[in-house]
Amino acid sequence: MKNNDQMKKNTFILILILLGSCAKKEPYLKVGLVADPQYANKPTSGKRYFKETLWKLEEAIDTFNHHNIDFVQNLGDVIDVEWKSYDAILSVYDKLKPSIKNHQLLGNHEFSIDSTHFKDILKRLSMPNYYYSYSKKGWKFIVLDATDYSYYSNALHNHDIREIDLYFEKTKNQSNSQRWNSAMGAEQQNWLKKELEQANLLEQKVILFSHMPLRPKDDPHNLWNDQEIINIIEKNPNVIAFINGHNHLGGHVHKNGIHYITVFGMVDTQISSYGILEFYKDSLNLKGYGNQKDINIKL
Repeated sequence: MKNNDQMKKNTFILILILLGSCAKKEPYLKVGLVADPQYANKPTSGKRYFKETLWKLEEAIDTFNHHNIDFVQNLGDVIDVEWKSYDAILSVYDKLKPSIKNHQLLGNHEFSIDSTHFKDILKRLSMPNYYYSYSKKGWKFIVLDATDYSYYSNALHNHDIREIDLYFEKTKNQSNSQRWNSAMGAEQQNWLKKELEQANLLEQKVILFSHMPLRPKDDPHNLWNDQEIINIIEKNPNVIAFINGHNHLGGHVHKNGIHYITVFGMVDTQISSYGILEFYKDSLNLKGYGNQKDINIKL
């Protein structure tokens, strides 16, 4: 009789263990990703559905609220060409739950406006600086300014034009030799190195956000000095991913231990495009919506 009772007890324990292992794991951190909404009150041009961005973003905000994400990280180009476009699109972001922080960064289209508004861009986007970082649940998130050295933003950054020319001239005969690209200068690079050193000391894993990509190497949308930045981040084993926009077709490259992810541009689709990056103990899962593909990263 004792043996039967023990067998029943062991069977019950085994069932509980199996049920526990089959239960769906919940992420301990959830981050919403939006790239290139590029809103404008103007007709569709080619594959760019400018007006439709408002309802596409509303769908994304509804999804973020429903899943009670921790924060949103935008990847640049919130508007297309007009300063007044911010009124309409930022009112959509205002529908996020108060508990969900909304982080922005600068893209090239942030400067496709009257230059008299350049000085007001950071305030309009509620950004603390051109580049900055923040930490959450053992992770450091580094937000870069891909517009640092460029022809279109220099009325704001006020760099020596000869330095911008030099960055551009170094891309001669390369696919990214485009005037709508740009470079990250020495001051920002030194800041980035210090941020990575600090993350190492604190044993934090790192994700970097930028408007412009670094990989693949033949992408015409890459930063002018892509290899300089690659050399910095690939020396740091705690860097897990570099996530960007700019190339509206999206993409994913895993190189030298780092996942380079380009999020599909929201403006380039009729069905929306965005994602939620889910953090688990042993993996990251980018759950794609609309045209954004799912991506799984093992840690």
